[in-house]
Amino acid sequence: MNLTILINVPKEYSSNLRIILTVIFVIIAGIGLFGNSLVFLSIATNRLKFRHSPTNLLLVNMSCADLLILVFNIFDIAQFALDDNWPTAWHLGLFMCKIVRFIQVLGCYVSVQTLLIISIERYIAIIHPVKSSQINRRRRVCCIFILIWSIGFLAAMPNLYLLQLHSFFNRPHYFICGLSDDRADAHFIMFYKYTESVFFFFLPAVVQTVAYMFICYKIFLVDRVAQAHSFVQHTQKTKISAVHHQYSHFKLSSSFPSPINAIVSTTSSPRSPTHIITTTTTHGNIARKKAVIMLVIIAIFYFISFSPTQINFIYTQMNQSHHLYEYRLFFVITILLALSSTAINPILFYIFNNFFRYNFNVLLRCICPRCRLSSNIHQNIPMI
Repeated sequence: MNLTILINVPKEYSSNLRIILTVIFVIIAGIGLFGNSLVFLSIATNRLKFRHSPTNLLLVNMSCADLLILVFNIFDIAQFALDDNWPTAWHLGLFMCKIVRFIQVLGCYVSVQTLLIISIERYIAIIHPVKSSQINRRRRVCCIFILIWSIGFLAAMPNLYLLQLHSFFNRPHYFICGLSDDRADAHFIMFYKYTESVFFFFLPAVVQTVAYMFICYKIFLVDRVAQAHSFVQHTQKTKISAVHHQYSHFKLSSSFPSPINAIVSTTSSPRSPTHIITTTTTHGNIARKKAVIMLVIIAIFYFISFSPTQINFIYTQMNQSHHLYEYRLFFVITILLALSSTAINPILFYIFNNFFRYNFNVLLRCICPRCRLSSNIHQNIPMI
């Protein structure tokens, strides 16, 4: 990325606008830190349950990456709040420039890989359940964690070499933290940015789109038709067995009850095994559909949130004279979306998942005893 023009165009803007944006940044970061902390506290209080759900463990891994992004974005928020000029100066030195940006990129890489693995795991579990059950889940998840963080760490390593401090045009004692503008590094930076766009944005987006299309087709169309057909067959068998049962007692009883009445009384009992099985299956299907909807929303919001970075990259390839980060509004929108993507996940967990909702309510009651939150029913089934 060429920062020459960006660092040569300092702009002053309203202090009121800066204060408003800083408050928004702090609120989003606070929500994200609090929500993702509740996710970790839920693990600490229910370790055994989380071990039985690979998807839950992967979501927790994503929360860990989100926490990294949020914590290390605090440095940018603080400097943004203290600097009246645009672009915001970096006051923490070269070492912190490299470390902070490295951790931020690492968190993004881990998040997108985790979303990709979740979509593949859900695809195998729903489309090929037999293959999924034959794999050692605990060992598989452990290997996946090691692989995700190793790839993320190695892929983010070039930032430690490429990041530099660039001086302002008319503010010699102020610097910006950004990628090198040395011509010797230009080809490597271009290769790195293309690799990042393909393997950590476009390819995961395509794979997840295809995977969730198959998943949604399976659970919302195929399974629905199969369940309706199975219910009809089961109802017919119940009616036939009821008729045979009443007919077998016809000769032993002088008052033969109406077969229709017997059928109704047999099939309409709310405590019958048929009713219990049907209710359990229905609740399980609803929970699975809600979980898939939640995962799709998380994936969509993630890629929308980090799309401005890719839009800027594509724009700079088409028009290399300047880039979109020169515009303060575009930069602010980019930061807001990135922070929002890390803060919204715990909210979605609370909305769509009964288990997370229950644990969040219990933890909130411990933190704030006056809070009146519904947590009477504890779902003992895994999230997905």
